[in-house]
Amino acid sequence: MKKIAAIQYHAKYLERLDRHQRRRFLACQLRSRAGLFQLKELFISSSHACNADCVHCYEKFSHPSFSRSLSAETIRHAVDQLVELGGYQVFFCSGEFLLRADTLDQIAYARSRGLAVSMTSNGILLDRTTVDDLDRAGLTKLIVSIDSADPDRHDGLRGVAGCFGKATEGIRLARERGILTEIWTYVSRSNFDELPAISRFGEQLGVNAVFVFFPLLSGHFYDKPEENLTFAERERFRREFNDSSNVMLEFPTEGDHCRGGGAYHINLMPSGDVTYCPAVPYSYGNIETRSLGDCLARIRRDRVRLAHCCRGQCPVNFQDYRQNCDAEFLYGGSTG
Repeated sequence: MKKIAAIQYHAKYLERLDRHQRRRFLACQLRSRAGLFQLKELFISSSHACNADCVHCYEKFSHPSFSRSLSAETIRHAVDQLVELGGYQVFFCSGEFLLRADTLDQIAYARSRGLAVSMTSNGILLDRTTVDDLDRAGLTKLIVSIDSADPDRHDGLRGVAGCFGKATEGIRLARERGILTEIWTYVSRSNFDELPAISRFGEQLGVNAVFVFFPLLSGHFYDKPEENLTFAERERFRREFNDSSNVMLEFPTEGDHCRGGGAYHINLMPSGDVTYCPAVPYSYGNIETRSLGDCLARIRRDRVRLAHCCRGQCPVNFQDYRQNCDAEFLYGGSTG
């Protein structure tokens, strides 16, 4: 993304925050710029329950623990710990967060603690009433997944007829209410040519950004290295989109570090296990028995020790990370 576009993006983000959220955001940024290793964000993957069945889902593993969900109390406890650690934003993600009965309560609680609140969604449940409720609860940013600008192709990849129309309508409704909106998408061998049209579609919708993941070899792709991109292929996307006015690549250069692992964020799984990020199913401890800070310290040690596995693409893509991280694979004996 061009520098001027990035500046405009951050200006709009600050406009959406109230004074308490803005103060927390700026304080966090100052600590980080002073050289302190500052956890900024927490992804809370409260449940894997979902009303879609995506062919590329990074969460899907056949394992008994897959059906677990975080309790309302555990989520609030995690939010409190993020506040104590000086973070400024929580992301509610994984599965479909809108399937929870307490979605609005959790957003409102995080907002009451002075945190910015983002939520990912497949868009299926985003009708006018729901978007109004999200706005009143204090949602800062709505992130909607779009896998193709072609409605039939998108619906096929998501396994739900009509998903594309509901997702795009949800984005339009959110924009009308002043909620920041982003499209999250991905590129892999099986959808190599989708991104140009998605970028144009994002501009037509007026989203604040189109955020692009390179392949995440987890879930359905865990044992599918053939879905990964070569270095040359990643470089092709960088040449084409690094100067885009609306596309943000997860790794703009091959030397860029992963934003997970505490650089920006860590993740809380539905089992209570704390991981590098939502797509990396390796546990550094469980929030029921260890503090978020203790788990973060273990993650940071691996981030330093396995730094070569944190550049250019997701750590879970590297066999060295899978075999040598100081963490436990959550779904041993399972299949993606």
